[in-house]
Amino acid sequence: MTEQPIDITRLDTAALVFPSGDVLSNEYQRTKRSKRIHSATYVGNIRHEKVAIVFQTETAIFKVQTTIWLNYGGCIYLKGNITIPVERVLSVDWL
Repeated sequence: MTEQPIDITRLDTAALVFPSGDVLSNEYQRTKRSKRIHSATYVGNIRHEKVAIVFQTETAIFKVQTTIWLNYGGCIYLKGNITIPVERVLSVDWL
């Protein structure tokens, strides 16, 4: 990832359009992403801690700081039923 992510609010994330296709190129990266999303979901539900989610749309790379409430059906769910497809997530980092 050479491009600097654009900060975006959780509410503005709802207006984005996501293409299909995984942004990560190998199985190791996808497994690491899955584990981090699982951990962030647990921490979000138990301690209400926020994480920085970096994800890619067709036009840009964005970063949102929020709590992950659910990881289900190939999407992560944020407050307000806002979703981000897991396959578009580049990284999840604790704040």
